[in-house]
Amino acid sequence: MYRVAIADDHPLFRSALNGALQELTDTCDVLEAENLDQAISLIEQQDIDLLLLDLKMPGNDGLMGLMRVRAEFPHLAVVVVSASEDAGTIHQIKSLGASGFIPKSSSIETITNGIASVFAGNVVFPDVMIVEVNETAEKLKLLTPKQFRVLQLIAQGALNKQIGYMLDIKETTVKSHISDIFKKLGINNRTQAALIIQEMSLVD
Repeated sequence: MYRVAIADDHPLFRSALNGALQELTDTCDVLEAENLDQAISLIEQQDIDLLLLDLKMPGNDGLMGLMRVRAEFPHLAVVVVSASEDAGTIHQIKSLGASGFIPKSSSIETITNGIASVFAGNVVFPDVMIVEVNETAEKLKLLTPKQFRVLQLIAQGALNKQIGYMLDIKETTVKSHISDIFKKLGINNRTQAALIIQEMSLVD
């Protein structure tokens, strides 16, 4: 039995995905989350085999949620199910290590077949034109999970002491992380860090 977490803030679409999962030969134990924090909590508490992740929901604006999940749970299979279908976005999703991308406009049969293919060990992406690799996304992949969380908090305006408190680490450790982050990303200040986070958010 596969244990699947659906992270989407639309109840009707979660219901549709649940129905698609039940069409699979193997019975699925389905858990649901309506925001990113709930999804992270489910992954931490349950033995999740697959996360179906929406890119636009509370706590997740664009690619940042995917990047956080990939950083903190690198062995978890993630399939993005989104209404954003532009080639650049799909290419970035693939480069960030997702197992697949399924457009929300897909039929239930297409969704079911895509998920079944991921369960079989394949990656599932639509045929899209080749686009340039996003350099920012490539650099962000160099960060450790802890550094990634520090970067997010910097972009939210948190001070070093606040970051240390929230992540339960010493302020000197925070400063060390920030130094490494700036070096890996080729930036010099917190404003540039905030702009990087903004860049990785999707435009409707």
